Amino acid sequence: MTPFNTLGNQSKLPKIDVDKYLQRIKCQRERVPNLKYLKSLHKSHLINIPFENLDIHMGNQIILDVKRIYNKIVLNKRGGFCYELNGLFYHLLSQLGFSCHLISAQTYEDGELRPPFDHAAILVHFEDQIYLVDVGFGDLFLQPKLLQVGLVQMDYNRYFRIDKTIDDEYILHLSENSIDFEPKYLFTAKERQLIEFIDRCDDHQNNKNSHFRKQKLITRATPIGRVTLTDSKLTITEIGKKEKQNILNLDEFRVKLKEYFGI
Repeated sequence: MTPFNTLGNQSKLPKIDVDKYLQRIKCQRERVPNLKYLKSLHKSHLINIPFENLDIHMGNQIILDVKRIYNKIVLNKRGGFCYELNGLFYHLLSQLGFSCHLISAQTYEDGELRPPFDHAAILVHFEDQIYLVDVGFGDLFLQPKLLQVGLVQMDYNRYFRIDKTIDDEYILHLSENSIDFEPKYLFTAKERQLIEFIDRCDDHQNNKNSHFRKQKLITRATPIGRVTLTDSKLTITEIGKKEKQNILNLDEFRVKLKEYFGI
C-alpha cells in the first residue's frame, strides 16, 4: 500500500480543545502516537460517546461544522451520527499527531449499495500498515481493523474481514460465527474532506425515506456489551445476553435517555 501524507492538510484543521475531548472519552494524553493508544481512544470513544439521531427528530439541523459538532458532543455531552462522530474523531487524532484522513463509504441495505458518501470513516497510517477506524457506525467493531485483504480479525465475539474489488475498492464484512460473512460497507482509500459529505448528510436528515427518520435511536458500547434505546424499546446486552424492555411513552423514553445516556 502507498503511504499517504496529510500533514499539510492537518495543519489547516480548525483547532479543538484536545484535553476536554480526552476528558469526555476518559482517556489520558500520550506524547507519541502509537497503535495501543489508538485502540484505547477508539474503544473509549465508543463507550463514552453514543451514536444517536435525536437532532433529526427534534428538528435541529445537523451542520457539518467542526466547532458546532465539538460543542454538541464534547461540551454538551451529546452523541451524533457518522459524519459528526468520525469527523470530530479525525480532528482529535490529527491533533494528537496521528497520520490519518477521512474516507467515504457506501453502506449495504437489503443487499444493495447505497450512494457514495453515505458513511464517513477514517484511515490511520502507521509506517507500512493502515488501519480502518470507525466510531460512527453504531454497533460495529470496538478495535481498529488492519487494512489487510482476506485477513479474518476477531473483535470480541465477532469476526471481520476486508476484501478488495477489481476496482481497488474495499468491502468490510462482518460475521457472527467466522463462517458466514455479511457485507457492511464498501469504501476506498481516497482522502475526503468533511465538506464533501454535506449533501448526503442533508439527505439523511430531510428525505422522508431516510432510515434515520423512521425512529429515534441512541446506542453506545459498554465494557461488557451495549445499551440501545429507541422510541419503543430499551435493549441491554451483557456478555452476549439481551434483555429488552418496552418503552410505553415519551416520558419513559426521556427517563431512560437520562438514566443510560446522561441526556
